[in-house]
Amino acid sequence: MHDYIKERTLKIGEYIVETKNTVRTIAREFGVSKSTVHKDLTERLPEINPDLANRVKEILEYHKSIRHLRGGEATKKKYRKDETKRKVAKNLQVERGVSSPL
Repeated sequence: MHDYIKERTLKIGEYIVETKNTVRTIAREFGVSKSTVHKDLTERLPEINPDLANRVKEILEYHKSIRHLRGGEATKKKYRKDETKRKVAKNLQVERGVSSPL
């Protein structure tokens, strides 16, 4: 394994323990794919630093246990945003005197 991969893996491992951010967030911040982050944390880190890997594993398991809640919140937020856009568009049509199709 190359040294830069080991360094990145350790940095990502320490970062997730400090911040408890999700894999997607960490991938964006480190400029790598979420697949790379996941592979670093689940396959490479246990070989490099088993203690850190155990702490990271707990965080990943927690994120996995609440992912259905996060997904539900994201969907709820999306539909609220869409509903607001529709109301604004409808108000603009009324102000302009445009009739809506039946």
